[in-house]
Amino acid sequence: MTSANRYLTSWESFWSTSTGTPGEIFWDADPAHAAQQDLALFQGHADPQLPLVDLGCGNGTQTRFLANHFARVIGTEISPAAVQIAQTKHAAPNASYRVLDVLSPDDAQALHEEIGDANLYMRGVLHQLSPADHETAIESIGRLLGTKGTLYLIELSSAAEPFFARLIQQHGLPPGLARVFQHQITPGLLSEKNLESLFPSDRFTLLGTGQSHIQTVHTLPTGEVVKIPAFFAIFRKLRAAQ
Repeated sequence: MTSANRYLTSWESFWSTSTGTPGEIFWDADPAHAAQQDLALFQGHADPQLPLVDLGCGNGTQTRFLANHFARVIGTEISPAAVQIAQTKHAAPNASYRVLDVLSPDDAQALHEEIGDANLYMRGVLHQLSPADHETAIESIGRLLGTKGTLYLIELSSAAEPFFARLIQQHGLPPGLARVFQHQITPGLLSEKNLESLFPSDRFTLLGTGQSHIQTVHTLPTGEVVKIPAFFAIFRKLRAAQ
């Protein structure tokens, strides 16, 4: 089974068995706290005339929020079931959803030929991929960006692994996270140190980076909402890299 087929099988199983129960999707935080946090960091760098692609949009919760701030937003997912949920639950006049595999640069190129250069929003995507697949994903990202697009990414940081270990030891495995594992989805980590090799300076310009968090839907007995340590980065592709 190829990498792409493996991801499709796992994610289609995950999304096709989703019931919509509150708290079921571990990372499906209220966009007023999730995408709003990210928007404040990257909106000033993004060309407002360009469409925004939410790469790995899931069920479209954050996509629908971003559609309030950009003229055109396109949510993409590898799973047709996720796209169907997004179209049903988070429709908007200026938002659309479609199947796109980030490990298919040709498909990314086809989308670029359709919509032109685009800004990209990517929340927790790269750490879901095997390191062996990162280069292909970056190729797709570059094709979507073109010369004018801006990429905003947020990923689990190197502090996430010990954070999860403490969380599980003290409070047990959160049900939403257990469901992820049940579908053979094994989130990895993406160290901040990987940025230079993933987005080399001869191809990309780093506009900003820093520590952040990814808010989840899981609440501890103390009433505290679980926020996973993360980092963000903002990139633009060098014109000479076309």
